[in-house]
Amino acid sequence: MTVQAQTSFEPEEGCLNVLDASYAEGVGKHGDGGFSVDYLHEKFLNERFSVGAGIGYRHHEKYHFSALPVFLSTHYFFLDRTFSPFVNLRVGGFALFNARNVGTNQQYSISNKKQGISLFLSPSLGVKMHITPNLGLMASVSDESCLVNAFDTSKHLYRNKLINSLSINLGVCFQIKGW
Repeated sequence: MTVQAQTSFEPEEGCLNVLDASYAEGVGKHGDGGFSVDYLHEKFLNERFSVGAGIGYRHHEKYHFSALPVFLSTHYFFLDRTFSPFVNLRVGGFALFNARNVGTNQQYSISNKKQGISLFLSPSLGVKMHITPNLGLMASVSDESCLVNAFDTSKHLYRNKLINSLSINLGVCFQIKGW
C-alpha cells in the first residue's frame, strides 16, 4: 500500500483565492512607489490555468493619492506540483481618492479635473508553495502601471502618463471546497 499526498490545488474542489500585500518602488521619470493589498478570486479551467477577478487598494507615495483597482486576473502555473513557478496578469481600471497633490503644476502633481476610471495593468512572475493541499504561499515580482493625468515638467502641462512601479508581492493562496 502506498500513500500519495496531494501536491497542488484540485480544480474540482473550488476556486483559487489569493490575498497579497506589496511594496513598490517607482520606475522611470513618472514612476512612483508605495504599498498595496489585493484580493483575487479565480476559477480553475484546468490544473495549471485559472481566470477570475480581483479588487485592491493602492497608496502612491510621491503623487499622494490612493486608488481602488478592480481587475480581471489570470494565473498560469508551470507545474502541477507543491512548488511551482507562475505568471499572473491583472488588467482593469481604478478610481482615485484621497488625492492631496492636485493642480500644483509640479512634478508628481495630478490634474484637478475629474479623472474617472483609469487603466490598471500588472504582469508578474512568481512562485507558489503549498503548505497543505488547500493552503499555500505565493511570492512574486510585478511591473505595475497606472494611467493618470499627471504634470509633465518638460511640457509644463497635464498629460496622461503611466505611473510605473516594480513591486515585491507576498501572499497567501487558498482553496475553499465548493466555493
